Amino acid sequence: MWLEGMLNDQESGGEGEIRTHVPGLTDHPISSRRRYDHFGTSPEPGILTDMNPRGTVTTHLLVVLGALLLVLGGCGGWRAGALEDIRSRGALRVAMFNSPTTYYLGREGPEGAEYELAARFAEQLGVKLEVVVVADRAELRDAIAKRRADIAASRLSWSSQWRGVALPSEVYAESPLFWVYQRGRSRPKTTADLKELDAVVLEDSAAWNYLQSLSALERAAYDLTELPKNLGRDPLDIVASGRAEVTLIDGFEYANLRTRYPSLDVAFGIDARRPLYWMVRKDGRDLLREVNRFLVEQREQKKIPHPASEIDPSTLPDTHAEQFAVDVEVKLPLYRELFERASAETHLDWQLIAALGYQESQWDPKSRSPFGAQGLMMLMPRTARSLGVTDPYDAEQNILAGARYLAQLRETIPARIREPDRTWMAVAAYNMGYGHLEDARVLTARQGGNADRWIDVRERLTLLSDEFWYLQVKNGYARGWETRLLVDRVQQYRELLQETDLSLTARAEEVGE
Repeated sequence: MWLEGMLNDQESGGEGEIRTHVPGLTDHPISSRRRYDHFGTSPEPGILTDMNPRGTVTTHLLVVLGALLLVLGGCGGWRAGALEDIRSRGALRVAMFNSPTTYYLGREGPEGAEYELAARFAEQLGVKLEVVVVADRAELRDAIAKRRADIAASRLSWSSQWRGVALPSEVYAESPLFWVYQRGRSRPKTTADLKELDAVVLEDSAAWNYLQSLSALERAAYDLTELPKNLGRDPLDIVASGRAEVTLIDGFEYANLRTRYPSLDVAFGIDARRPLYWMVRKDGRDLLREVNRFLVEQREQKKIPHPASEIDPSTLPDTHAEQFAVDVEVKLPLYRELFERASAETHLDWQLIAALGYQESQWDPKSRSPFGAQGLMMLMPRTARSLGVTDPYDAEQNILAGARYLAQLRETIPARIREPDRTWMAVAAYNMGYGHLEDARVLTARQGGNADRWIDVRERLTLLSDEFWYLQVKNGYARGWETRLLVDRVQQYRELLQETDLSLTARAEEVGE
């Protein structure tokens, strides 16, 4: 059977021997399994009852107990509350996955829906946020049970595995669940149709945990093969390869992965939506009250971050050649002189700067992205400030700063890398951040490619959106598919601008003759 074969591959040293966390990687925020020292309160002291034959406590023990009570009274009680722990250390510790729907490193630092929500809660408590990055739900539970974290926040479902480990918060959001199948095959439309199909679900996944929350009678409606979580393969890979016919997956997870699996599609969704909870450390009822108050308020005010805005490919402009030709005639004359001045200062050709600006904003100086990038060159606020920008919506300041930033990135690329590979790697870093570019180069070398050639690195960018791979690299998840598409388009726009410029030059020479 294919599943047994894959497990045997892992044991015999085949491709399955690759592990999520690679020994020898330097410590960093994502790939290292950071562990904090035991924190919180001490366990309750064991007191042996010292009684005399008449059943009364001896004077010696009374003295000891009296002294102990005085000490505890001076400390404010037998055991401090979770909130007191957090405020005394000045930090809220939240355990999260490194994933596109929870937490990842963006161009200017941490991003993600759960990260954003947890950061707001930490700010409300008046403390800083410390993210404890874990690899899976088992590690989430371990972090909470051993008090390495105060809260687990990774779009979690309540299941029996959390019982005795953590306290569930109020439901703060819901997430859909989809049955996904391979296009070209018969499309199942109801749960009854699944009985005839080879259906799989990954152990301890969001979908698996949802099924565990159902009653035994409800679960009996699904005839599923459970994939072990150490298999090293995504269920979507299994379906896309034809080894299974359908899988159950969280809707937002699928939304993030769908561009990698063009052969797959949604068959149908489960009627009930998966309720999402934060899990609070078991001794933290005071913390739970604050969490619930916060989450209810955020939900009522419709402020719960929505992962879809971070993973929707429509956030990347998709302009047709016809529209580009119109914009070259109408918009480019407004900014060409600024592109040329930036070119003179940075020694980047002006068509490259203009092409990048068009891909980023379609030459709109008032543009703003869902992630906070601003202006014609879509600079992130911190980057813009570091480059001396006082008004990000001023086209002159923004274009010059964007060109300077691209030039800085190109200079950061190792000197041995030649053109044009050097420039295209710089454009990729402009979009995804230099650290993620280096991760892609590491994966390229690991797979036998040339990490100094853009064409080889380009092919590995999408691996940074694949959990199996991004957990093996230093900076974790990145929207690699988006970066690859962006660089492709910048190359196309640059070529069109160069052709247009040559055409105009030739026409001017003809007129001059």
